Amino acid sequence: MFETFFQEKKIRKILSRSELQSFNETLPEGIKLHNIEDMDAMLQFFHDVREIIHFNQQFLNKVIILDVQWFADAFRNVITDKNHAQEDLFEFASEWDKFNETGELDEALLSAIWRMNNNDYIEHKEDIMMYMEKLGLLAKMSDKIWYVPCMNKMQFPVDCFSLYHASSILCYTFDFLPVEIFHRLVAMCMQIPWEIFTDEERGCIYQTAAIFMFPDQHHNIMIGMTQTEIQVQVFVVEGEVDVSTCHRIRENIESILHNLSNTFQKNSDFQIAFKCKFTGFCDSKESAVISESKFIKESFLCPSCPAKKKHRIVTEDITKYWEQTKPSNPSTLTASGQDLGGRTRFAKLGMAINDVLNQIYRDILEMEVPPFLIYNKVKASSIYKRLRPEQEYLLQNPQQSGYKTFDISLTYTLIRNICSKIPKPTKGKWGDEPTAGEVTVGDDIERIRSIRNSLTAHVSSASTPQTEFNDTWSTMSDICKRLETFTGKTYLDKLENIQKLHIKEEDEDTFKKMKEMWEKIKLNIQEFESMFKPYIDATN
Repeated sequence: MFETFFQEKKIRKILSRSELQSFNETLPEGIKLHNIEDMDAMLQFFHDVREIIHFNQQFLNKVIILDVQWFADAFRNVITDKNHAQEDLFEFASEWDKFNETGELDEALLSAIWRMNNNDYIEHKEDIMMYMEKLGLLAKMSDKIWYVPCMNKMQFPVDCFSLYHASSILCYTFDFLPVEIFHRLVAMCMQIPWEIFTDEERGCIYQTAAIFMFPDQHHNIMIGMTQTEIQVQVFVVEGEVDVSTCHRIRENIESILHNLSNTFQKNSDFQIAFKCKFTGFCDSKESAVISESKFIKESFLCPSCPAKKKHRIVTEDITKYWEQTKPSNPSTLTASGQDLGGRTRFAKLGMAINDVLNQIYRDILEMEVPPFLIYNKVKASSIYKRLRPEQEYLLQNPQQSGYKTFDISLTYTLIRNICSKIPKPTKGKWGDEPTAGEVTVGDDIERIRSIRNSLTAHVSSASTPQTEFNDTWSTMSDICKRLETFTGKTYLDKLENIQKLHIKEEDEDTFKKMKEMWEKIKLNIQEFESMFKPYIDATN
């Protein structure tokens, strides 16, 4: 039914989400989708099979691109060679020349290109550009300038930055490196946003390399491409390169690369490697790349240099900038060790759970039970006699601050035992772990509980591995997107702001307070579940 509807509306190219919902209301009961989660799942299916383009994210989720080929042609027309342009475009010759050389696309030129091909593009320009930016096809440089990486023909001056103090060179090696991965990586780094490094008033962004300024305005990041590698190096104009800053940069880049590699049909997995320090950034000596697996001894002879130039590599000199090793005493919380990245991830997850996910719980609770009614509601329930004095006090006095002082264990228990209108988990039972396809409000309530419990398992070391962090953060993002629709509140922006935070080595108190808070929460969870277990079980 929906496939037929999409085909019938395809002539319009773009459809609003509200119009789709109106159509859904006209369907008979056996076909109609009854909640937002089912609508999202249906759209995701048609997106996955490439019938439509739709991302369930803020701003993007308001529209659905029905004609995938039309959208692809919109980008193809932009990057068409100048020789194929019609005479109408000659008045923009200087703008085109700049675009064809640097990849910088002026809005007036964009409109002129589309006007001579298809006026539909002009009508939907804002939506098209948002989707192209999401896909990493381009990035916004200013209100009227877009950067299209695949059009950049500026040659990278390989030795131009070799005199600065620099880190070792981190390499992501591919069996086959699609050029589009590098282009999209550059575009998405601009969206973080990392500002382009300037040299003699010109942005240092080239066909095979881009140089960014890290937000501290002190460290600079070179990202370059060879035939089989993406290389990363950090340099400073003055002073020394900070190891913890390199760790944060690696986290950002790898997060983007993992997402990008999953979007390509061809095998685009990568391996980690480093370059011999006697070779330069993105030079022609690709054979000087040494697999990370080789760095298991304190030192070893360089396997890539010829016999006459053999030298000894000291592992720490190369890997210290990028590797995040565990401290010798993991129970000692210090921000200055090699595991700053793991502790930063732990802290960010803690902030996200406490400031974002718990707020979702509070909002869901308030949708059904206003704060001024909560005490009477609980008093009439079976869980009332299990309350501690401080909990009863909170329930009696929520009028001034609402549910702001309610911790995550209390709000979860109240939702399960007091709220009867909240959509329950797919399995119909509270406390079970939902599977990937189960996305009711109740399922996401359980996911939040699971994420909270998972973090408390790490309080002894206050450190979270990169892979676990990426998976958890992706899950939290999906939860926020779905529950924004349910509650009408905004969560994703705050989550993204936490992800962009930079916790420095000297921020020792941040880690200590986060560890102490989650140790208390761990004890509270155990106590809470013991106290209320009979009543929690009764709700299943």
